[in-house]
Amino acid sequence: MKRITALAVLCFVLSGCTTRTDLGPCIGIADDKDPNLLYKVSAWNMVMGIVFMGLVAPPVFVLVDEFYCPVGRK
Repeated sequence: MKRITALAVLCFVLSGCTTRTDLGPCIGIADDKDPNLLYKVSAWNMVMGIVFMGLVAPPVFVLVDEFYCPVGRK
């Protein structure tokens, strides 16, 4: 039962993350940024990672894949 609950929470968290904006996809901390776009840290993704830091996957997923989101053009 605990595994099913953890899996359900994990699916909820990962589906709640912002993955894309009108300007393009969000990127992780190791990804190369597009030089023509301005990026900022996604506050929503960080909150989701912090709230669910008891689980391993959500914070790792946020840092690796969803940390910076494009917010405008240079």
